[in-house]
Amino acid sequence: MSAPTDRWRAAVAATALLATAGAVAGHAGLLVAALLPLGALAGSRLGTGPDPALGVRREIDPTPAPPGRPVAVRLVVENRGDRRLRDVRVIDGVPADLAALSGSPRAATTLDPGETALVSYDLAARRGTHTFDPPTIHCRSVGAGRRATLTPAVAGDDRLDCRIDAGAPPIDDEGALAGGQRSTDDPGGGLEFHSVREYHPEDPADRIDWRHYAKRDDLATVNYRRRTGATVVIVVDARESTRVAAGPGRPTAVELSAYAATRATSDLLAGGNEISVAVIGVDGPDADGLHWLDPGRGADHRARAIDRFQAAADAESAGPVDDQIARIASLAPPRAQLLVFSPLLDDRLVDALATWGAHDFSRTLCSPDVLTHNTVTGTLARVRRQSRLARCQAAGVRTVDWKRGTPLAVVLQQAFASEPGGGN
Repeated sequence: MSAPTDRWRAAVAATALLATAGAVAGHAGLLVAALLPLGALAGSRLGTGPDPALGVRREIDPTPAPPGRPVAVRLVVENRGDRRLRDVRVIDGVPADLAALSGSPRAATTLDPGETALVSYDLAARRGTHTFDPPTIHCRSVGAGRRATLTPAVAGDDRLDCRIDAGAPPIDDEGALAGGQRSTDDPGGGLEFHSVREYHPEDPADRIDWRHYAKRDDLATVNYRRRTGATVVIVVDARESTRVAAGPGRPTAVELSAYAATRATSDLLAGGNEISVAVIGVDGPDADGLHWLDPGRGADHRARAIDRFQAAADAESAGPVDDQIARIASLAPPRAQLLVFSPLLDDRLVDALATWGAHDFSRTLCSPDVLTHNTVTGTLARVRRQSRLARCQAAGVRTVDWKRGTPLAVVLQQAFASEPGGGN
């Protein structure tokens, strides 16, 4: 819709002032001068014509996206009219709860007929469904005498879906994590040497001990320690202290933890492991208010696990978690491995990891970093968090500091690169 600008209103006011002064003073020159401000803008107003014809298309990639993932937004504005638009200002309708990581949803440009302009920026995905409004586009005439403000319909994408299971592969995909598996004393195929035995005709050639044959002219077969699937208890810290973000529009620590736990669940199940789930910090339906899922395998079990992770991100935090922490120690199967996701913003999880270690559980901590890096308070909090990570590591916990910008796949590979406690 077109509207007079402040410059046009100023011209009218100047004309009225000069005309009044000329009439009072009887000065013909002032009366002539009164026409100049209007004349300067009249041409621009006469040449404005109808509102500009614009075409707009938006692309959002990827969608759905997991929390924290940079999402590229491309808005293309096309001049479909036959007039040159000399001053076009575009403001895309970004959802209020999302924040730009790079670029800007605003742009100013000139558009010839048939020409397009690109507005490109990246957002930080945050869990939920986020709907974009149409962009607001201001077009000014040559002399800025008239301004058209448009909110044109947008072709393409108008919604960003962010889910904790976005990007997680099906459990039958290749590339599963080796983590969770444990060595046994049973001989068979594997990587770690176990023993040498007499050769059998059905033995594969890659297990023949050729050095033994060279020395003794006798075939022998190498046995390795066989690795079997283990039970991994995935623990998500959903206490109030985890519901913080690195900045406005960024995912919270518990959202990142739920996303990482979802991906780890898929990978571990694909590796032949059993997984169990525990969520601390929210009220659950099980004993001691715990969200607990017994060990299991398969697609249905994965879906139930994701439901628990969704609850971790959605539910309000509860009170003290001492009973929940003790309950995990009693419910986890013997020799289970604990995979814990927590930003480690206080000492409670440090103490919990020590408690679980006293029950002879192997422990791995994956800690998303959500602290600010450019304030005195943030710097002090970072020092304290690094101290907690060091204390966990000294207590035999394998710790992985998930720094912002590090792909989750890399973080999980680091978490399972070697198993704490000697690989048991």
